[in-house]
Amino acid sequence: MISGGRLRWNATLLKAATTVDALGRRTNTFTDSGSFRCDIREAAPTEQTYADGVAVTVSYEVRVRWPNVARLGITELDRIEVRGKTLRINGVQNLDERDRLAVIDCTEVA
Repeated sequence: MISGGRLRWNATLLKAATTVDALGRRTNTFTDSGSFRCDIREAAPTEQTYADGVAVTVSYEVRVRWPNVARLGITELDRIEVRGKTLRINGVQNLDERDRLAVIDCTEVA
């Protein structure tokens, strides 16, 4: 279980659109689908080559109570907005399969 005192930040879930364009690809729009309390931790900033230079990507670990993940239906297609950052979800983990704590692995969207 995560302590209530650790849930310092308010996060907003941005759900991915389910509509498709003329080519059958999912449209790149997101809608506000609710909010929840979370704890955010910077995991590791890394440098990688991008186009003609170097880009810095920052990974984050967002800890949330599992009932909020189940209630909002958070998936890897969605985005999370917390503390002014828009985060792409890489994976959602139900820690120890106990349905108490979710650890969401995220990368900042530049």
